Amino acid sequence: MAANLPQGTVGASIVADLDREFDARPAGWRRDVWYRIEAIRLVGNYRVLAPLRDRADRRRRGEGRGSMEKMGSWFGHAVRRLKRDPAFALLSIGTMAVGIGATVAIFTVVDAVLLEPLPYDAPDRLVTLTEAHAIRGTTGNVMNPGNLLDVEAGVDGIAEAAGIVLSQSMVLDAGDEIREVPGQYVTPNFFRLLGLEPAVGPGFSAEASMATPELMLDHGFWTREFGADPAVVGRTFTVNGEPVRVAGVLPRDFLVWGDGAAFYTSITLQETGDQTSTGRFVYGIARLVDGVDVERVQAEGEAVFAGLREAYPDFNAGWSVEIRPMRDTVVGDARRGLWVLLGAVGMLLLIACTNVANLFLSRATERSREMAVRTSLGATGGVLARQLLGEALVLAGLGGAIGVAMAWGGTRLMAERLPSAFALPRVEHAGVDATVLLFAVAVSILTGCLFALVPAMKARRTEPARVLAAEGRGPSRATGRVRNGLVVLEVALSMMLLVGAGLVARGFVSLLERDPGMRTEGVLTARLNLTVGRTSAERVAFWETLMPRLADRPGVEAAGAITILPLGGFGAGTSYHEFGNPPESRDQWPVADIRNVAGDYFGAMGIRILEGRNFDAATDVAGGAQVVVVNRALAEELFPGESAVGEQLAINWGPLDAPWEIVGVVEDVPQRDLSEEIRGVIYHPYAQAAYFPWMHLAIRTAGPPLDFAPELREMVTALDPSIPVAQVETYDQIVRRSVARPRMTVTLMLIFGTLAALLASVGLYGVLSWTVTRRVREIGVRMAIGANGGSVLGLVVRQGMTLALAGLAIGSVGAVVLGRVLESLLFGLGAQDPTSFLGAAGLLGAVALLACLFPAWRATRVAPADALRSD
Repeated sequence: MAANLPQGTVGASIVADLDREFDARPAGWRRDVWYRIEAIRLVGNYRVLAPLRDRADRRRRGEGRGSMEKMGSWFGHAVRRLKRDPAFALLSIGTMAVGIGATVAIFTVVDAVLLEPLPYDAPDRLVTLTEAHAIRGTTGNVMNPGNLLDVEAGVDGIAEAAGIVLSQSMVLDAGDEIREVPGQYVTPNFFRLLGLEPAVGPGFSAEASMATPELMLDHGFWTREFGADPAVVGRTFTVNGEPVRVAGVLPRDFLVWGDGAAFYTSITLQETGDQTSTGRFVYGIARLVDGVDVERVQAEGEAVFAGLREAYPDFNAGWSVEIRPMRDTVVGDARRGLWVLLGAVGMLLLIACTNVANLFLSRATERSREMAVRTSLGATGGVLARQLLGEALVLAGLGGAIGVAMAWGGTRLMAERLPSAFALPRVEHAGVDATVLLFAVAVSILTGCLFALVPAMKARRTEPARVLAAEGRGPSRATGRVRNGLVVLEVALSMMLLVGAGLVARGFVSLLERDPGMRTEGVLTARLNLTVGRTSAERVAFWETLMPRLADRPGVEAAGAITILPLGGFGAGTSYHEFGNPPESRDQWPVADIRNVAGDYFGAMGIRILEGRNFDAATDVAGGAQVVVVNRALAEELFPGESAVGEQLAINWGPLDAPWEIVGVVEDVPQRDLSEEIRGVIYHPYAQAAYFPWMHLAIRTAGPPLDFAPELREMVTALDPSIPVAQVETYDQIVRRSVARPRMTVTLMLIFGTLAALLASVGLYGVLSWTVTRRVREIGVRMAIGANGGSVLGLVVRQGMTLALAGLAIGSVGAVVLGRVLESLLFGLGAQDPTSFLGAAGLLGAVALLACLFPAWRATRVAPADALRSD
């Protein structure tokens, strides 16, 4: 019946029907045969067969298909090819997984810490306000509350300002037990200024806060301690002996710089804003007016401070305001280290790409005859290049998928092992999200294209006649030059990375080897907060009772206490001068850290007394002659070449007309971190200057320090059960935490450097092994005419070491530049440290020699007869 229909209609209908059936059937020669038979049977006319046959032929060649179908065909072919060479595929995937995994892991942290916007409303308009003293070199200092209020009122570009007091530990009585928890004071408008809505409860109210201080609970603390019970809102707790009302619960992802807190208590700056006696203790946060930039606000703030210096010359001399974007304050000095790590891991990724490119080039050379034959049969250079690119993208994709899994695990490990307060801010928010996955996909595609570039370009220029005529003559000079160049690049990058790792590691070691001026081992520390309902006299009496009892305990070698432990991350200080001999200008007064101590603190911490005496609990009492102990730096600055004992100081922490006599000089001890430049420290006996309600115990024990912790808790509870014993740990733990960030940088740099050396050795081995395989006939001829194994061994080793030495020379030049970039991470070590350069060169040279020896040994085992017979 179909044969009786008009020819054109039958042909068109059959073509449409057969196309649908053709696409539904599995690929292969049976589908093409079925196509021809059905066409003949249905049409019965051979004139229709010609266009159908042409269409089938075009489909077989891949013409006339959609882009997705073509892409699927390329990748399917790539997978089939890679299955035939599993060793090549596994080595390439493993190399790429290492490079991509390390890169994605570091990018994940960089994204969370540096790139993700802060979780506030319009975070780009948020700034922080601190004070700076140009003459003293002080930046980022806390502000006086009155100064902050004046800046808010006098700067037109500031829409609103709030204040926060960081690093406060408070005694909380929630009805179940009395404990010390980290808390922070904030002004009532603090959360509203950030644009944060409470997760539970109404939040702070300025009017209510004026009557009774309010409390906002951290979401995690609320969940852990109160079982996420919304009924906690409205309850009244006691904080530092004062009643406070719970006003709400913060959102889960609330973030602010500093150590974090379990809760936030409202404070009114107007009540503490005295600019003559209250000191500096608050950080400012402000929201800028739309369209106003930081530079304009900074200029307006400096104009306001010019007036403050005139109005309060004694208090504000030399001080000015410092206004920065809030992101810069939150990130702090972590930015520099993270960009260094991202650059280092980028170099590692480039080394991995170079390695895989060498593997691809070797494989493309081995397949050159296949490519020539396929070109002779009609395949175009573009088709061959796309197939190689397809193989590269498959490998990069698989390597990227494994790398993302590795990055996820590595990121979780960093977030769990590194405390954010001392290592990386916001690292706990790092995770493999959509941004990171997009980055991983982009890196995978880019690397796939990168290491397939040279082989693909070579495939496009394949000349069948020349390739087939050159069969058996070995690799072309151009191919050899490209492979050698890739190896030189690999070694050069490895040299740079290893030198950088060596510099950072040596700088870290030099930091740890600095004499801290104390013995850190064998010391138990704990914090006691006597804030609740006690006068200064009562606090002094408590410490005068506790210290002798601790010192008399079996196993205790010495016991003391101090307001702020060394390496605790923050401090307190003030200006001072020699009594009766003040500098001409108030802003020229030197500044010292202020510490109050009780008991035998210097003995407990192993701090040597260089001159004079220790404090005496019997004579250095309240109402007695005012005495202080100073460190070596202050004594040498104020009394160079003279004895400081017996001299007197005027200290701007109380009346300046009441002198303090120096009775002792002790060794210098770093106060905030090991890398800081030592400045003056003034130690007061707690009995004469009970400035702070809390103290940190330091107990040197004969046995393991933590074994004494239960006995310490019993002693404090027996003396006063309302005093919580908090932050119980060894002093070694504090020291380790203080160097967590540089240790992390060193560890990652060493890992990257080691991986780079291994990848470079694999690349060098691959080149030499491939060269020996391709030069079997030449080596056989050399040995047939009299060359011995030693000369052949030397030939191959010289070839490999020439490439390695060229890479080392180029890498050394790059390492000099890299050293200048790393100077801020070297803690005083020279950027051209010879040990780091020689160590990196020696390690890479040894690895390169080992990579050369095995292919060279294989070359000496070539039998001349077998080599010539195989030609």
